[in-house]
Amino acid sequence: MKALLIKTSLIFLVFALVFVAPWSPIHTPSVQAAGTTYYVDAAAGNDANAGTSSSTAWRTLPKVNSIVFSPGDRILLKAGSIWNSQYLDLQGSGTSGSPIVVDSYGSGSKPLINFGDTEVEGDGFGVRLKNVSYWEVNNLEITSGQHATDRKRSGILVLGEGAGAGAFRHIYIRNNDIHDVFGTNRRTGGINFYARGSNWMAESTWDDVLIENNTVINVADTGIQIMTDAFANASWTHKFNAFTNVVIRDNYVERIHRDGILVRAAISPLIEYNTTNEIGVSCDVNTSIVNYLDPIYVVAAQWAYATTGAVFQNNEAFNTRVINGDGQAWDFDIDVYNSIYQYNFSHHNEGGALLVMNNTDGNVFRYNISQNDGDAFGTFDVINNGGNLYVYNNVIYRTNGTYNHLTEGSNTGMVYYSNNIFYNMGSGNYTVSPRVQYNNNLFYGANTGTANDANKVIGNPLFVNGGAATGIATADAYKLTSASPAINKGRTLTSNGGSDFFGNPLYNGVPDIGVHEYTGAVTVPITLFTDNFEDENANGWTTIGGSWAVQNDGTFSYVQNSMSGEFIAYAGDGSWSDYSVEADIKINSNGGNAGILFRYQDANNFYMLRLNDTSDTVDLYKKTAGTLQLLTSVSSPISAGQFIRLKASISGGNITGYVNGTTILTWIGNPAELQTGKIGLRSHSTLASYDNVQVIQ
Repeated sequence: MKALLIKTSLIFLVFALVFVAPWSPIHTPSVQAAGTTYYVDAAAGNDANAGTSSSTAWRTLPKVNSIVFSPGDRILLKAGSIWNSQYLDLQGSGTSGSPIVVDSYGSGSKPLINFGDTEVEGDGFGVRLKNVSYWEVNNLEITSGQHATDRKRSGILVLGEGAGAGAFRHIYIRNNDIHDVFGTNRRTGGINFYARGSNWMAESTWDDVLIENNTVINVADTGIQIMTDAFANASWTHKFNAFTNVVIRDNYVERIHRDGILVRAAISPLIEYNTTNEIGVSCDVNTSIVNYLDPIYVVAAQWAYATTGAVFQNNEAFNTRVINGDGQAWDFDIDVYNSIYQYNFSHHNEGGALLVMNNTDGNVFRYNISQNDGDAFGTFDVINNGGNLYVYNNVIYRTNGTYNHLTEGSNTGMVYYSNNIFYNMGSGNYTVSPRVQYNNNLFYGANTGTANDANKVIGNPLFVNGGAATGIATADAYKLTSASPAINKGRTLTSNGGSDFFGNPLYNGVPDIGVHEYTGAVTVPITLFTDNFEDENANGWTTIGGSWAVQNDGTFSYVQNSMSGEFIAYAGDGSWSDYSVEADIKINSNGGNAGILFRYQDANNFYMLRLNDTSDTVDLYKKTAGTLQLLTSVSSPISAGQFIRLKASISGGNITGYVNGTTILTWIGNPAELQTGKIGLRSHSTLASYDNVQVIQ
C-alpha cells in the first residue's frame, strides 16, 4: 500500500475550496435475452441429467465447469445446497443485453460453496471468472475454511491473464456472503479483480463493474479490491485507467487482514454506502494452522491508489488498526487526483480520519464526520509532495483525550480548511504554516486561539447530541440546534456538491459551519451575564467565606485560596428563571470539589452542579432551608489541576448537566421549588479556579 515515508511532525487544520461533483456511473438491471437455464442441486441432482429443469438438475460444480456457456444462459444453484472441495471456474462470455447469470433458486439459505484447499493454476477460489465478459454472480455463500497450505485464495476471483487477456466488460458481483478465506498475499482476499501478468503478456482492463450488497468477513488479505500488475510492467499502459465505470456499493466488510476496500488504476469509481469494521491484522484464525499470512505494516479502511475522479460517499469506517503506520479510515493515496470523500462517518480508527500521500492534487474532503477517531498520526496526516487539498464543512469531534495535531499542512502544496467544526476536548493542536489556510472554522475546547483564522468562531457548536452517534445511521446527533453559533457563519463555496450531510440543499441563506445546513428558525440566544476576568477584577461578584481574588496563571481567572469551610461567590439577577450557566472550573487541591450554583437565592437555598475529585463524579445537589440534598450523581473522571467546562441548563423543574459540552445527567424535579435566582461559584474546603463564566437565556 502506501510507501512508508519519514513524516515531519506538523500541527494542522483545513480550508476548502470546492469541486465539481464528478460523473457517477449508474448501473441498471440487465435486459435478459433468451438463453438456457441450468439447475444444480447438490443433494438430488445427477450430472448425467440434462440440467435444464429443477427435476433434471446437475449435481456437481465440476459439471458446471465443463460447459462453455452462451449469452443469456443462467446457472441456478439450489438454495440450501452445499458443495465441499468444489468451486466454479466459469467459461464463455455473454453479450451486451444478454449476460450469463449465476444465481440461486428455491427457498432456504444461500447455496454454499466451500472450496476447501482446492486450487487451479495456483489459485484457490470459490468462483473464478477468467478472461470473460458479461457475467453476473449473485446470492452465493463462499468459504474455504482454515488450511495449512500456503496458497493464493479468493472468495470470488475475476482474473485477466495470459493468452485470453484483454478488454473485459460487465462483471456484476451481488448479494454474496464470503467468509473465512485466507490467502497468502495482498492480491488475494474476498472479492478480487486482478489484471495479472508480465511485460511479455497481454494486458487486461475492465469496464462496467458492479460490486454490490456483499458481505466479506474474516478474510485475508484484502476485503474488496481492484488491482493491476501494470505498475510493475513497463510495457503495460493502463496504470491509471485499467478500470472504468466501477461501482462498489452497500457492502459490509469486517475482520480483514490488510485493507478493507481498495480501488486502483480507476477512472471515476463510485464507492458508496459501504461499511468496514476491524481492518488490519484482524482475522480470527488458528495460527497453528494458518501461519503464513503476510506481515502487514500499514492499512486503511477504504481508499484509492493511482485513481482520478473517485467519489467515496455515505460510507462508514471504524476500528481500523495502526500497525506500523497509517490506520486511517480514508486515504488519498499515491497518484490520486480530483477525487472526493463526502458524507462519510468514521469513528474509533486508530490512525485518524484521513491520510494524504504524495503526488496528489485537487482532492476534496467535505461534509464528513469524524467522531473520536484516534490520533496516532493526527486527524489529518498529509504526506504530500505537491498539489492542493480542500477540506471543508466537516465535523471533527474529540472527547477521547487525543493529543496529536488536528490539522496538518502539505510539504509543497496547500491545504485549505474552511467551514469545519473542531470540537477538541483533548490537547490536540492546529498547524500554523504558510501552506495551511483557515477560513470560517468553528473551534471549541483546547487551543482555540492557535489557528490563524481571521473569521473563526469560538464556542460550543450546540449539536443536537454531539458524541452520541453510534454510526452513520445516528449521525443526526451532529445537526445544529437553533441557537448554534455555527449558523450563518460559514463561507460560500462554489461547486460544493449541492447538499449537506443530511441531504439539505446548499445554501439556506448565509452558509453554516459544519455538516448541517440548518433549515429551521434560528433562535438568537440572549446573553444575560459573562465574565472572563480579563479586566483583572471581579466587579459584580459578592463572596461569602474564603479568600477570593483574580489571579494571572497564564490567563486571568477567579481563584479561591482558602482550605476550610464553604466558599461562595454569586452574581446576577434574582429574577432569572430559565437559563443555562457554564464556567471553566479547576480544582487546585487533590480530593476537592467545586461547582456552579443556579437559581441561587441565598446561602441556604440554591441548586448546585459540582465536580467531585474524591469520587470522580459529577453531583447535582439542592439546598433548601439550609439542608443540602443530593439529587443525582454520575461517574466522570475528574482531574485536579485541569480546567473542566461545567454547564447546567434549567427549564422549569428540568435540569441538564454537561461536562466539556457532552450531556452527562438529567433531572426532572418539582418546578415549584427554587423557581428563580442568581448564579454562583462554590467550593468546600477546596482551592479552586473559575473562568469564562456565561449565562444564556
